[in-house]
Amino acid sequence: MQEINQNLAEETGLNITHICLPPDSSEAEIIDEILKINEDTRIHGLALQISENLFSNKVLNALKPEKDVDGVTDINLGKLVRGDAHECFVSPVAKAVIELLEKSGRIGCGEPRSRHCTPAWATRAKLHLKI
Repeated sequence: MQEINQNLAEETGLNITHICLPPDSSEAEIIDEILKINEDTRIHGLALQISENLFSNKVLNALKPEKDVDGVTDINLGKLVRGDAHECFVSPVAKAVIELLEKSGRIGCGEPRSRHCTPAWATRAKLHLKI
């Protein structure tokens, strides 16, 4: 998957940095790495690729909402639920559902639903554990 992401990034002009933590990393170590990424102005978005047992609110909400490209922080999810999707990042799955509902006429098309499209100059980091 990492190679596919790298190839897609190169095709679109994005820079992707993979940050691989050991599989036995603690929640605190993962949060520390996320906090470093939050402060790195060269990184504009973060996609977390960690095991399900590490997806805690503490880990997910350590990420700045403006760098949350998957829309998993409480702030981004809250905006999506309130109908303010145009003000947050929306997960690809949720975005696809919204588009299907719009195309089927189940919800109205209004302003853009997401900033999920990343500008070509953006750099995105992926944080995942090798297992």
